Amino acid sequence: MRPLVLLWGCLVLPGYGVLVGPKEISGFEGDTLSLQCTYGEELRKHKKYWCREGGLLISRCSGTIYAEEDGQERTAGRVSVWDSPKELTLTVTLRNLTLQDAGKYWCGVSRLGFDWSFLVSLRVLPGNTCLSFPGWGTGDAEGGGSVGGGA
Repeated sequence: MRPLVLLWGCLVLPGYGVLVGPKEISGFEGDTLSLQCTYGEELRKHKKYWCREGGLLISRCSGTIYAEEDGQERTAGRVSVWDSPKELTLTVTLRNLTLQDAGKYWCGVSRLGFDWSFLVSLRVLPGNTCLSFPGWGTGDAEGGGSVGGGA
């Protein structure tokens, strides 16, 4: 009975764990954010991509950007992707985040039949101006720029 259960697991979960990465990433408006999608050795020669979730029946992606096959970085607008077959990783960099960038994205590998992919949720938080301190440490603050009182 056990061999049947193991066989069933192999049939139901082909490729499980072959492509992994973060389920959620967060950043502030204006930030640059990078993430890595790690894939198994068997996917080394397949095309990798990053796209925004969209479409219903025909395509589940919009704005797809494919990694270059020669290992060079490919940039489209504020997004760059770079496949490193030596390290078995696809690196995605999102620059100058906007609130409109928030949403769900696919990190994927093209294959004949169904692609292997996983969903990443991107949260973009409003820029936090409360944390900026103009003049801090430059000596032009009131009191001669000293911190902690002192004479």
